[in-house]
Parts: sequence; C-alpha cells; structure tokens
Amino acid sequence: MTRAGSMALAFLVGAWSVTSLSHEGLHASSAAKLSVGVHTGYRMPEVTLVDTRGRSVRLPGPMESDAPVLVNFIYTTCSTICSTQTATLAELQRQIAARGSKARFVSFTIDPDNDTPQRLAAFARQFSIERDWEFYSGDFKELVRVQQAFDVYRGSKVSHPPVVLLRQSRDAPWVRVEGFATPSDLLAVYQKLPAAR
Repeated sequence: MTRAGSMALAFLVGAWSVTSLSHEGLHASSAAKLSVGVHTGYRMPEVTLVDTRGRSVRLPGPMESDAPVLVNFIYTTCSTICSTQTATLAELQRQIAARGSKARFVSFTIDPDNDTPQRLAAFARQFSIERDWEFYSGDFKELVRVQQAFDVYRGSKVSHPPVVLLRQSRDAPWVRVEGFATPSDLLAVYQKLPAAR
C-alpha cells in the first residue's frame, strides 16, 4: 500500500485493522476496517485540469494552501462507494465548519470521458456542496498522473480503492485513510493531522 520513499506510521485513531478494499470489496462488515498512515513521499504533479466552471486550472497551485486539504477520487456513474464517500466528506465539511475551522476539499474524477464539468457540478449539488470544494476533470492521462502520484491508480475505475487523503498544510505530510470511513472516523484523523515537517 505504501509507495517507495514513503513512510507509513501507525495512527492511534480507533481500533482499525488493515484491509485492501475496492469497489468490488464493498461489504457492510468492511465499514470498521481502515488503514491509516502518514506518507511523506506523495507529491501532487504539475497538471492542467478543468474545474466545474469549465476553467483550466494549473495544479498543484490551488492545493498549495496553509489550510488543511482533503482529497478523494470519484466518478459520477459509480453505484457504490463514490456517492457514499462524497456524502461522508460533505458531512465532515459541515462538522469542521461547525467547529469554526475551514478546510479545502478536492475531488478528482477517474472517468473524464463521462464526467464533464457540468456533470461534476450536478454531482456536487446532490450533496449540497457549495464552497471550498473543487471537482476536477480534464485529460485522462493527466488524471492518471494524479492517481499514480497518490497510489490510487488500479487500471480500471471499478477497481479504485476507497481512499481519502488529508494534509494539514502545504509543508505537512499526507495522511492516507483507506477503507469505508465515517465522518467521525475522518474527523478524528483530521484533528490529529501531523504538522509541517
């Protein structure tokens, strides 16, 4: 699960067990099984993608923030984990805001042939997402580079793992949460994010 050059550390956030999960591994009994680790080797590649307003955006620019950043990978025709995970993150966003904090959320499609900016905007509206959250589409190869940079590319959209990545600030390491996390699970990780190196 870890990439070469990455350091995975055990996170003392609940009694989670390690498991390898994808769309095909979605079972009710899997909900409590999470893998949480710190990864110092993840780097957002320089790519140009398209946001929900149809604007070209050069990354990592907008992600290089001193505010916490949360990232996930979705596709809008997914019938299993993508909607569930997006709903979980939307609830987490509300919980963070209720505590007087602010974080940036970023979702990358893994199906740019179908996920146009308009379709991603409609997907976001289903979860009442209005601000501080960007959904990106664009060139397939560029999006594969992003997936590879975070070790979530599995060759097929139906095989991508349920992963959320969190980072406290631009110089802090990424924390990878793999599995079917609840808003409470993610809030616990969020509150213990490691500081900048």
